[in-house]
Amino acid sequence: MQTTRRKLVLAGAMAPVVLGMPGRVFAQAGSYYKDKVIIINVAGGAAGGHTRYARMLQPYLQKHTGAREVRVVNMPGGGGLKAANHIWRVKPGSPEIFFGNVSTLILAPLAGSAGAQSFDPVKFNYLGRVTSEPRVLSVGGKSAIKTIQDVQKLKRPFVFPSQGTDEDFYTMAVLGDALGFKVKAVTGYEGNADTSLAVIKGDGDGHITGWSESLGPIRSGDKNPILMVTSQPSPDYPQIPIALNIAPASKRATVQAMATILETHRSYIGPPNMDPQAIAAFRAAVTAALNDPDLIAESKKGERPVAPMEGAIQQKRVAELAKSSASLEPILKAAVKEIQ
Repeated sequence: MQTTRRKLVLAGAMAPVVLGMPGRVFAQAGSYYKDKVIIINVAGGAAGGHTRYARMLQPYLQKHTGAREVRVVNMPGGGGLKAANHIWRVKPGSPEIFFGNVSTLILAPLAGSAGAQSFDPVKFNYLGRVTSEPRVLSVGGKSAIKTIQDVQKLKRPFVFPSQGTDEDFYTMAVLGDALGFKVKAVTGYEGNADTSLAVIKGDGDGHITGWSESLGPIRSGDKNPILMVTSQPSPDYPQIPIALNIAPASKRATVQAMATILETHRSYIGPPNMDPQAIAAFRAAVTAALNDPDLIAESKKGERPVAPMEGAIQQKRVAELAKSSASLEPILKAAVKEIQ
């Protein structure tokens, strides 16, 4: 069963795991950060998926950077925008890095979000993706809603607990537009654990989160997955429909654009003024950490799969996505306007 789940969560990966890299690539990470303190600002609360991944990577980054300390600091707020704005404004030479979803940095400016007016997503320095996994729309285990078709037939808006204008908020807006149902977003929740509890208790109809974060409640019967947002569906879970497959032809390009952006997923991101040597060293350390046999074993044991993308490749991908996603802009702006 574990192998099957791993196939699924890796299905959304846009680049293969980088194995067998030359020793000199790993060695580049060892001098710039030696004996320094690195601060990783995590976009979310202590119980969230970002934090779990950041803490899993923490000792391996320390090992491969040679840093005296890699300090994980939680910075929840605005669905990741608080941490993003903090990193955008840090002084040159700051030891701070942002860990969160790249997709929020791309989507929030398109939506005209008030929290994303100060930064340009293309000008951040992308230091490496840790993982990519499908996003899953789940409802409460006791909910009368059993399928996505039930959502489409609702005679009222689908109530969506949200931690803010993050990638899941925007994904829900795109799904509502593509599949023809109304969404009522209720913001102000602290993170995935908070929105999940709201759905389980029946305070909301459903929420979207990463597959690995959904596993526990799904196994216990507390939540029921009714839709996946991914560009590469897995035959291992045929009972969960894929949004791209059920969207009408006129909306498939929009759903595909969203799925592709979501696959940028959990990543390390540096400020726009980051020293080029620091960029190269941190990218090398991320690559080394994600190929460390001990990390790979730990990720499999803890069902926290990794699907790396090197920072230099990611930098180009973000620039391409920022240009090609204009079709999402009116949908996202309408969603933000609804909650203002």
